[in-house]
Formats: sequence, C-alpha cells, structure tokens
Amino acid sequence: MNQEHTNEQAEWKALVEAGNAAYAERKYTEAELKFAAALRLAEKWAGADGGIEATTAERRDLDEQLAKSLNNMAALYHTQGKYKMAEDLYDRCLDLKIRLHGEDHIEVALNLHNLAALHSAKARWALAEPLYLRSLEIKEQVFGKDSPELVSILNNYALMLRRTKRDDEADQLEARAKLLSETATSAAK
Repeated sequence: MNQEHTNEQAEWKALVEAGNAAYAERKYTEAELKFAAALRLAEKWAGADGGIEATTAERRDLDEQLAKSLNNMAALYHTQGKYKMAEDLYDRCLDLKIRLHGEDHIEVALNLHNLAALHSAKARWALAEPLYLRSLEIKEQVFGKDSPELVSILNNYALMLRRTKRDDEADQLEARAKLLSETATSAAK
C-alpha cells in the first residue's frame, strides 16, 4: 500500500475514535458525520473492483475496517430509531463477517444479536427469535454454556419472550443469566 493509503488509514482511525467519543457523549449528529466519513473511506478501499491494491492479509484488514464502519453506523441509526437504515447496514455487515470469519465466529454472533435487538425494537418477534437463538448457540460454542459472556444475550432474549407473553421461558433465561452473573461476581472476589 502507498503513503496516501497510510495517511487515509490514520484518518479512518481518527474518525472512528472521534465518532465513538461523540456517540458516548450522545452527540449523535457529530457521531454520524464522523462515522459516515469513516465508512466512505472504508467503502472506497473495498471498492466494487476490489478497491486498492493489497495483499490477501491487507485485504482482510480492509474488510474488517469496512465491517467495523458498517456496524458503527448501524448501531448509531439503531440508537436513533432509524431502523430501516440500521437494518440495511447490519445486514451488509453480517454478510461481510460471515465471509471473513465463517458462520460460527463470535463476530457473527455479535452481529446476529444486534439484528435480533433491532427486530425486537420493531416488535418483529418472528424475525428476532431465530437470530437470538443462533447468536446464543454460537456464544455457547465459543465461551461455554456457563460463561458470563452469555448474560447479555440471555437477558435480551428473555425480554423479547416477556413481551410476547412467554413468561415461563423468560423466567428460565433470566434465572440462568442471574446465576451466571452471580458466579462471575463471586469468582472476581
């Protein structure tokens, strides 16, 4: 890669960091400007024609940056209630992560969880539930069934179940999440 691209890489990183800082401070307009600029750079590198000339390892890094940029914009739009825009970006990100990592990678599980939460926010339970289940399945494979890494997805899935009046199932997931959380807290002491 050339010097121009090296400079653009530094610019992309600075934009992402500034976008994350603005997002954390709930300055969503500023975050959107930064994330959008970072996404434009990442899309330029990927390009329909393969983007910039790069080795296989460099191409993978560029695709990772594109996935991160897609996810950042999607998360921002999700937070702002711009669900259609968020869904489109999450879908693109998921496709890219599956291509990069395969079907059973934690990055894919995280993206599935994000999509499930988005569908839950829109009361699209039939779309959300299989995504929660698949994400949970991957996380259990990666971290084990007794890992505190499962707490977030268990709680979110339980919330969806509660909203669909499946309280018994929700109770079971919440109890499991509580146990995993307590076990992690005890282990940390």
